[in-house]
Amino acid sequence: MHETSPDFARAWQRFQALDCLRLAQDTLESEWTRGRTDYLAFLVPVADPAAQDHIARTIEGICGIAGVEAYPPSYWHITVKGAGFQVDSPALDDDVAASAIDGIIARARAIFAAEPPFDIRIGLANGFPEVVFLEVSDGGRVRALNSRLLQEVAGLARYPIDGRGFLPHISIARFISSDGLPQLKQALAQLRRGAGGPTFRVREVQLIRARLSGRRPPVWAETVPSFDLVASFQLRG
Repeated sequence: MHETSPDFARAWQRFQALDCLRLAQDTLESEWTRGRTDYLAFLVPVADPAAQDHIARTIEGICGIAGVEAYPPSYWHITVKGAGFQVDSPALDDDVAASAIDGIIARARAIFAAEPPFDIRIGLANGFPEVVFLEVSDGGRVRALNSRLLQEVAGLARYPIDGRGFLPHISIARFISSDGLPQLKQALAQLRRGAGGPTFRVREVQLIRARLSGRRPPVWAETVPSFDLVASFQLRG
């Protein structure tokens, strides 16, 4: 059996207690975006074939449940740090001026160049109110990178989940209704009785621009954010 961390165990307990889910139209198309469409984030893409096979098998265990919509392989990633929304003229706390991006890239490159590669092991299936996700175990490296970027790169948005509260994971499905919540809880509980997934090595972090629709329902149901590569950072060695 895979041993889960206390943070993930608490997330599972909270998910088991839910009586409704937070739906995609309340996340991608919520007040959080405020009409903005270009979201910047540092992330680790999950491109390892064994990891992708494991994610696909996990998704098979929840497919067909009402209200659960799987993310495609192009979306599978581990967020390191959300940077904020790219805008021409910042007005909100999580706005990032387009003119500041080159400086952010330069500082981030120096940080990542000093960091050695590390291993990530995929853990058990779990849930947040917004998504189904897979736990990851990395010896605290992603959380440490999150904190370092926050502290050392000027202009990045500061979110409540950053720092010691940051919980790295791989989102694999979102919700378009709460209709299948009882069945989803049962399916995830069954999946959690198995072993975790494979281990893969992280040698690169990317800065991407996620293109959100900026449009209201029902358009959200037809869209998954697409990623544009802004910069790629190689870890040391």
